[in-house]
Amino acid sequence: MPQDDTPIELRKQLLITQGAMYRSGIATSKEKVVHGLRADSLARGVLKQIGLAALSAWRSRSSVAAATSMPAILPIIAGGVAKAWRERNWKPVLRGLLVAGAMAGATAAFVSYSRRKQAMDEDDTEDDF
Repeated sequence: MPQDDTPIELRKQLLITQGAMYRSGIATSKEKVVHGLRADSLARGVLKQIGLAALSAWRSRSSVAAATSMPAILPIIAGGVAKAWRERNWKPVLRGLLVAGAMAGATAAFVSYSRRKQAMDEDDTEDDF
């Protein structure tokens, strides 16, 4: 064992202080994680992601599906829905959002289908000349 000129009491005090700082850091990290997993924090994150995706789609004038990174948004949405579903007062809101989302998806699919069909009809018309 190498000899150290530091007195034993000073080393003990240093270790106790380092342990307290470590425990404080762990407690702070735990609070941040708990705060980040609350339903309102998750909802805020989802709204931010959706807003950024909408802004990107508007700027590029492309479809929202191309501007949205579903692998990045899906865990946030799933976590928020799971957390909100456990709380009873969120169920009517989530049901409404599910219905609205389903209707928006159906509308988007119909519009996409109509545009493709119209583009194909225009191509057929141009081929006749």
